[in-house]
Amino acid sequence: MRKLFIALLIAFVFGACQTKKEVAVDVVVKDKTYEGAGFYLSKMDTVLQLNAEGKGSVILTVDEPQYAVFQYKWKNVPVYLEPGKNLSVTWDMTPSGLMVSFDGEGGVKNNFINGNELDIPKMGDFGLPEDEFLAKLDQYMEDNYKALESKGFDKTFVEKEKYRIRYDVNGIMWQYARRGNPSDEFYNKMKSMMEEQEWLLQLSGYTNYMQGVIEVLSNRGVDLVNTPDEEIVMNELNYVLQNIKDPKIKEYLVGSFAIDYIDREGISKADGVKKIFEETVTDPLIKQTFAKIYEEGTSITKGNKAPDFKYLDINGKEVKLSDLKGNLVYIDIWATWCGPCREEIPHLQKLEEAFKGTKVRFVSISTDKDKAKWEETVKGEKLGGIQLHTGGDEAFTSAFRVKGIPHFILIDPEGRILEANMSRPSESKTVDYLRHVR
Repeated sequence: MRKLFIALLIAFVFGACQTKKEVAVDVVVKDKTYEGAGFYLSKMDTVLQLNAEGKGSVILTVDEPQYAVFQYKWKNVPVYLEPGKNLSVTWDMTPSGLMVSFDGEGGVKNNFINGNELDIPKMGDFGLPEDEFLAKLDQYMEDNYKALESKGFDKTFVEKEKYRIRYDVNGIMWQYARRGNPSDEFYNKMKSMMEEQEWLLQLSGYTNYMQGVIEVLSNRGVDLVNTPDEEIVMNELNYVLQNIKDPKIKEYLVGSFAIDYIDREGISKADGVKKIFEETVTDPLIKQTFAKIYEEGTSITKGNKAPDFKYLDINGKEVKLSDLKGNLVYIDIWATWCGPCREEIPHLQKLEEAFKGTKVRFVSISTDKDKAKWEETVKGEKLGGIQLHTGGDEAFTSAFRVKGIPHFILIDPEGRILEANMSRPSESKTVDYLRHVR
C-alpha cells in the first residue's frame, strides 16, 4: 500500500491562502542516465525534466513552512520547504547507492533530515521482547530529539520535525504487532499516537503509520492468510468510518485503502469498496485517481479474455497461453531472488502432484533479469510444471497489474480470467477452489 501516498498527497490543501511565496529549487543529477525528478507538495506536484547535463530548475509555490516528498528513480526523501528560502539538490549515484545532498538557504535543515545524525529502528529490533522493544523505541526518540535540539533550529521547524521523527521511529510498531501477539497495552499505545491534525498528511511516516495501524487494529484476530482480501479491506474501511473524525484524514485513508485494493485486486469484488468510497470521498483529485485505477481494473475483471503471452520455456521452446486452451491454467509469477516466491515452491509442487493427470496446467513465469540463474535453479532443483522466462517482456505482468511477487493468476479452459489475483499454493482454500472449478 504504502505506495499511494505520493499520488494522493496533492489532494490536500492546508491553511488559509496568504500572499504567494515561492522557493526556487536547482537540481543536479550525477548518473549515467537521467530520469525526471518529482516534487510532491500539498498543493501541487511537479515532475522536473533534466537537460543533457542532468540539471534542471523549478519554482515551487510555498505559502508556509511544509514538508514535501522529492523523488528520483526508486528513492523518495522528505524535504522541508520554507517560503523564500531557495534550495539546491544533488543526486549522486554512488557505489553504495543513490545519495542526496542539499545546499542553499534551505540546505542545512534538509541535510539534517536526510543525514546520519538521526537513527531509526533496525530489523534486529523485531526480535526483542515487547518491553525491550518499546524501551528501544523510546531511546531512539530521546536520542533523535537531543540531536535535533542541539542544532539551534527555529521553534516552528523543531516542533514539526519532532512529529516527523515520532512517526518515522514508531512506524515499526504495527509491523511488530503483526509478527506476534502483543499485549493490550501495546495496542493502546499504537492507538494513542493516531493523532488527527491535517498538516500531518504532509508526512509519509504519518500516513504509513495510520494505514499500518488501522490494518492491524481492524483485523485483529483475523486469519489474514485464509480470509478473502475483500473482507480484510472492508474491515479497514469500516474502522476508518467509525473511528476517524477529521474529514480530510478520513478521505485520505478511505481513498488510500480503496485505491490500493482495486490496484491489487481489480474490480470483480469491489462493490462494497466502491460504495464506501463514493459515499465518503468528495475531493476531486482523489476521485480522479480512483476513477483511473477503477477503469484500468476493468481490463482484468473475471470473465474477460486473458491477455496472451509468448515466452520461451526452459528448453528454448516457444509457449503461448493460447496453446493451453482447454485446460485450467494456474500461473505463478516469480523470481529466484524472491524469498516468498521460493517459500511457495514446495506447496506448488504438492498442487502439481495433486492434479497430476488432470486438465490443470501449472505455469511458472520468471521475471529474473539473470536468465542463467533462472536456468540453473529450474534444472538444478528439477522444478516441475511449465517453466517460462519473460526475457524482459513485461506486457503480460503489466496487463495484470502485477505490483509484487509472488503473484498467482487463474485462467479458465476458454482463456478467460477466473482470478486475476489467485490465492497462493500454501493457502488451504487453493486446492479446494481448483477442484471445484476444473
